[in-house]
Amino acid sequence: MIDVRRLQLLQALDHHRTVAATAEALNVTPSAVSQQLAALAKEAGVPLVERQGRRFLLTGAARVLLKRAHVIFAEMERATADLAEYADGDRGVVRVGSFSTGISDLVAPALARLRDSHPGWSFEVVQAEPEESAEMVRSGRLDVAVTMSTSHLPPAGDPDFRSDPVMVELFDAILPYQHPLATRTSLHLADDLADEGWIMSAPGTAWNACVTAAANQAGFQPRVVHTVDDFSAVFAMVQSGLGVALMPRLAWTGLNLPQIVVRGVRETARRHILVLSRAGATPEPLLTAVREAASKVPVPSVGPFAIAG
Repeated sequence: MIDVRRLQLLQALDHHRTVAATAEALNVTPSAVSQQLAALAKEAGVPLVERQGRRFLLTGAARVLLKRAHVIFAEMERATADLAEYADGDRGVVRVGSFSTGISDLVAPALARLRDSHPGWSFEVVQAEPEESAEMVRSGRLDVAVTMSTSHLPPAGDPDFRSDPVMVELFDAILPYQHPLATRTSLHLADDLADEGWIMSAPGTAWNACVTAAANQAGFQPRVVHTVDDFSAVFAMVQSGLGVALMPRLAWTGLNLPQIVVRGVRETARRHILVLSRAGATPEPLLTAVREAASKVPVPSVGPFAIAG
């Protein structure tokens, strides 16, 4: 009988290419990976890997086995979901990952709701940035990830994952209270903000990539005067009149921001927030609760161009 966990390890080796990278992704030692692969080969009755220098290459038999792996894993997830339904959906333990503002504005309100509606469920929350969440779901370190559309997201149709949309998050202009544009009820990305001094995160981050892409599409390159990754530090700098920022809506929701004005922006940046789980899994009841929390995310109090979704 083939051990499903060892089959998952073989799939991880195929994905990461080396034993060292596989061990790092799964948070185990390289020797443990080698031992489990050897045990899997014994269970299968055929060689599954062959050494070539420092690398391990999958054999043809391993490729045959991996062709079935996606179906096996999906069926295991469905079996787990069926067991939960058999227990009337009243019991469950779910490990949930999310980026920081997703935890504050989506996951926390969702879990507060589920605490009352599904008291038998237990949730463990882990902060997981978009660039790592997919691998954490794949390896089983997370059951569900609230994440966003970035280059790190698995491609559409990836048989290892299920993806459910939650919301489209718009980016809003954050201005110091005394800024001339603060009196406007709405702003245009290129016409109003192209010549401003921008506060933005470092290149390579999801925030920087999203804002830069929107600005480039609008016909300009942001003039970045300060590079800051922490949102609270960005708000402090805007309060001090040191620049403006285009911030994801979840970053300012629920905060008390004296001396700061938030304005909706035409042609603004936007990103898709989604729930990522393994193929065959049923991310309920969390998915419905997260979507309900998303529906309550506020928009700037002025301007007709900041309609969520």
